[in-house]
Amino acid sequence: MKKIDDYGFFDQKKGCFVLTEEPPRKWRNFHFNSVGEHEVVCEVSNLGDGQLFVRDSVGRTVTLSVWDAQYLYIRDEDSGRVFNPWGCPVATEVTERLCHYYTEKTVISCVCDELRVTQTIFVPRDHMVGEIWSVRVDNLSDRPRKISLFAYSKFNLSGRDENNAFVPAENVSEVFPEIGGVLVTNRNTLVPSDRFKGYLVALGQFAGGCGYRDHFTRADLGYGAPKILWGWNCGNESGYGPDCCAVVQTTLGIAPKSSAREDFLHGQCSGLEEIKKIRSVLTPATIDEQMEIQRLARAKRTASFHIDTGHKNLDSLFNIFVKNQLSRYLIEGVGFRDNLQNDNAGALVDTDAHLKNTLFQLSSQYADGSFPLGFRPARKHKFSDQPTYPLLTIPGLVDETGDLSILDRAVPFFESDETGSVWQHLIRCMRYLAGDLGANGLCNQRIADWNDGLEATHEAGERESVMVSQQFCYGLLQMERMAGLIGDTAVSKEARQIYDTFARRINDVAWDGQWYVRTICGDGYRIGSSQNNEGRIFVNTQSWAILSRIAPPDRAQSCMDAVEEWLNEPIGYRICAPAFTQYDPRVGKISNGMPGHIENAGCYCHASAFKGVADCVAGRSEKAWETLLKLAPDNPNNPVSQSKIEPFSFTNSYSSVPHCYGQAGYPWRTGTAGWATLLLIEHILGARRNFAGLEIDPCITKTIPHVKITRRFRGALYHIALDNTAGRCIGVREVSINGEKITGNILPDKRQGEHQVQVVI
Repeated sequence: MKKIDDYGFFDQKKGCFVLTEEPPRKWRNFHFNSVGEHEVVCEVSNLGDGQLFVRDSVGRTVTLSVWDAQYLYIRDEDSGRVFNPWGCPVATEVTERLCHYYTEKTVISCVCDELRVTQTIFVPRDHMVGEIWSVRVDNLSDRPRKISLFAYSKFNLSGRDENNAFVPAENVSEVFPEIGGVLVTNRNTLVPSDRFKGYLVALGQFAGGCGYRDHFTRADLGYGAPKILWGWNCGNESGYGPDCCAVVQTTLGIAPKSSAREDFLHGQCSGLEEIKKIRSVLTPATIDEQMEIQRLARAKRTASFHIDTGHKNLDSLFNIFVKNQLSRYLIEGVGFRDNLQNDNAGALVDTDAHLKNTLFQLSSQYADGSFPLGFRPARKHKFSDQPTYPLLTIPGLVDETGDLSILDRAVPFFESDETGSVWQHLIRCMRYLAGDLGANGLCNQRIADWNDGLEATHEAGERESVMVSQQFCYGLLQMERMAGLIGDTAVSKEARQIYDTFARRINDVAWDGQWYVRTICGDGYRIGSSQNNEGRIFVNTQSWAILSRIAPPDRAQSCMDAVEEWLNEPIGYRICAPAFTQYDPRVGKISNGMPGHIENAGCYCHASAFKGVADCVAGRSEKAWETLLKLAPDNPNNPVSQSKIEPFSFTNSYSSVPHCYGQAGYPWRTGTAGWATLLLIEHILGARRNFAGLEIDPCITKTIPHVKITRRFRGALYHIALDNTAGRCIGVREVSINGEKITGNILPDKRQGEHQVQVVI
């Protein structure tokens, strides 16, 4: 089976992955602008297609385009030959095909009939456009060439309002030569703003436009053989209905051995006047400036940490791309828990941005201490785990910054006239969780918890989540610690008392003999028990038993041994086992999924990352490293030809279904990225934030004798060299900074400059 190097390579110097061969499925990149009034998310594949959507400041979201619906076509007007930058969907053969995936742009190029075409797709940071396609055509021949470019996008324009209600599309398209393109408008009366409009325009020599797919394609509606293969040109046709699109045709005359350029703007607007204004501002020069602004912004984020473990593909994934994946949650409308978990890890990358996002998310807390599932747009379902995440993330931000004043910042409560300090918000999280209990005194599972598939059912009755109770215990330890730092002795005592009570309850009612059960139902049925034929054991309650420190040593050993026995697959760790083979109303939606896929006994990477951190807490260095490798796209037991995952993105899961064994789920949009970052940087390599300073506490595999990590921390840059040649793997024997030995393993808080750190394990 093929590995990453059979498809391309990471170029750390240029900061990209270079795709040289056809991937096992489309490999997609992710681009965005900046947090603000109109936030753009763009996913783009090696074919140049992808999805594009925009969210505004109150959460109204417009989907401009979806997958398999936008392409660039090039036609040589002398020969009539038509091709695409990656060689499809039109079947014309091309050579020298490359796709460069940068964090700030995607560049697709090829050569066909002595024409080199390079398409660069990116999202400008400072202009509300959407995405820009910048196209360069090099004439490699000795004769002049006349070229037509056809930019195509089928617009969707459905979306969500600020209350997450679906907005259907009722589209009409019009060609406007004065803007050099096509405007598509959703005329449905339910649109909540004037921005359910999309456009595709050219900045150069506009030759014509078209607004409906049926004019552009033949009767089969296929994009691989559009009418332009037979000489069709845009005739400024408008359209109405579900297949409204924009086709923009431009012409280029290129002298021998010369080049020409065209730029297309593909985005959202309120109307024609806004498009005219954008076109008056954006020129090829300003587009290049915007591309450079994005490059510099990504470079700053990339410089937050750098590792050298000797595993080149893994190192490149973390050194270049994981920071971009963490940033997705700053700008996409996802759930509260997703944002907070990625903010916890993102603080290592861009502390200010992720602190701001955390405080904004905290303003979605109700005055009683609970949270809705989502915020902007609002999703007001109450899942049980939401209040646990501030107890995890905010202490992490305090440790990263060394700034206790974060706890004093004023944040409003959701749908309330009341405002409280961050510390008061945390106290309400704690007290809400301590009071929202089931019959056994554990946290009420409500609709569901972290695992959405464990949904409430009539047959199961009221249920208690063991995982959330354990997460709460973890948070209580953080509350006790934070209270100690600010001198709040009453809350410190309260947190300890609640912790002791919950730890005792969990061990009394949730221990199954070899591991901890997952959920306790109102009728006494236990999900994740050895008494069950299916779903006997779940990984998360074993991991969080370690992370929360509620498991006594013998139980900690037993439950983690059970994870290895029951859940360890060559391609990853199953979320539960055995798989559910039929629907069980006591269990809920998870039992209705395909056995072995995603939540129903799939190898769920987010859960595996929890487990990897727990391995480090338990001192299991080899298991932690094994777990990290199974999370990554280059798992030796699951090469990319089988997983099909992009080498530069973490995924949510790998399937254990036989007919698609090892195949990855969704890239980019997963909490795996945040927890994998914490697993590697803070726990395996041990460069861990501590309120007192940067703590060095590695847990490294014996197969790696030397590691280097550069970590920016509170304004200083620490270059850390770890010496594991003795094979001790865990802890430190000796630490020196700038040639001077220090006592203990917490580096002096330098706040500025660069510092050389030598560590002997």
